[in-house]
Amino acid sequence: MRRLPIFFLVDVSESMVGENLYKLEAGIGAVVSTLRKDPYALETAFLSVIAFAGKPRTVTQLTELFAFHPPELPVGGGTALGAALSHLMDEIDRTVVTTTPDRKGDWRPIVFLLTDGHPTDDVAKAVERWDRSYRKRVNMVAVSIGSGADHALLKQITDEVVVFNDSAPDAFARFIKWISMSIQSQSRSVSAGQDGKVSLAKAEPGLLAPVEASEGLTPFAGVDDRYAVFVGKCSKKKLPYVVKYERHMGRIETTDPVLSQLLKTRRYALDTAVPVKSSYFDLSDGVGSGQSVSSDDLIGQPNCPHCGVQFAMAVCGCGRIHCVEGGGEQTCPWCGKTGMYGTAEAGEGFDIGRGRG
Repeated sequence: MRRLPIFFLVDVSESMVGENLYKLEAGIGAVVSTLRKDPYALETAFLSVIAFAGKPRTVTQLTELFAFHPPELPVGGGTALGAALSHLMDEIDRTVVTTTPDRKGDWRPIVFLLTDGHPTDDVAKAVERWDRSYRKRVNMVAVSIGSGADHALLKQITDEVVVFNDSAPDAFARFIKWISMSIQSQSRSVSAGQDGKVSLAKAEPGLLAPVEASEGLTPFAGVDDRYAVFVGKCSKKKLPYVVKYERHMGRIETTDPVLSQLLKTRRYALDTAVPVKSSYFDLSDGVGSGQSVSSDDLIGQPNCPHCGVQFAMAVCGCGRIHCVEGGGEQTCPWCGKTGMYGTAEAGEGFDIGRGRG
């Protein structure tokens, strides 16, 4: 049987933390449910999920559709697209059967690359290898979630680059439907013996837009400045969490005079704080951004998502953040040192080391 290998190469970096990652995780399950109702897909489709942050990892090996179980997506620090692309090529070499004079191999693989940010590693060698040996025999569809990805780089990897407007009404449900329909279309094509360019479903206006050119893009400055992301640790449970602030760009409207004044002087508003597992560090590259954000630039104080205490942005002298119940003597769960904690007054902000997003 000739298989249609389908790889989901998913960005699970800190900037994806929160609602987007939850919806994407649920969306993969919805794709599987839809495809299982399609006899052509059931006959040909094999799925794999590769997650990448600072490091890549195969979360689900290439698996026949009926036996595929949608995985829980991990989270990590960094967006190592170069390493992810190299890992993908290694997985294709390892799992996809090539055609020889003696046998028919698998159909041309499809890769859905889903990312919302710029790479934090060197991609040059991976792109060169991709162009040399894979681009012509693999159908890659690159999706820029919220238009935050490096479109110029994605266009170097594939001609099929689309921007997904994740703020559109019912955006993720409609996006997942588009992916499902595209896979169904390709399943029908290969069942008819056609193994050419991927047959993408028609994109809905306002939801998906093709990237035609890559001129005029702003070079990446080392971090994804749309967000200020911080990694903390719960003082009670000793487990990590991620706090994400979003650059509000003046888009937030309020009648609260205090908040209105803060929005005029501070750049980032609290988006979410989510618990993560210790495996967060397995997918992180261990390289800091080397940049910081002043506490005077942040709006909102999250509760600890593990233990629920009120202050999850306490900063130790070691530079790491953790949760505290209030001021006074506290012990840092990162370095183990004990010190006195208090609140900073307005205008007396302190720098907090940020993640790379």
